[in-house]
Amino acid sequence: MKGGFGLSEPRDDLPPLDPTALIVPLAAFDRAGQRIGYGAGYYDQAIERLSKNGPVLTVGIAFSVQEIERVPAEPHDRPLDHLVTETGSVPLRQS
Repeated sequence: MKGGFGLSEPRDDLPPLDPTALIVPLAAFDRAGQRIGYGAGYYDQAIERLSKNGPVLTVGIAFSVQEIERVPAEPHDRPLDHLVTETGSVPLRQS
């Protein structure tokens, strides 16, 4: 059905769908899978909520120049499972 701005939207009578994988935006990343997002924590909250129903694969897509040595992580931050740049897959060290 058409919604605001003429864009397609799901019908109201359909049940919500919880994804099992998310492409997560980022401004910077490190090899531990930590990322700097865009400041609001929406993806960390969504990953936390969705994980209650089962595992959620998180994939970051970035340019290699966005890699930094260490992202300062906070307890609520969720590390990425995988990261892909223009040069290929980046191995992540998760503790």
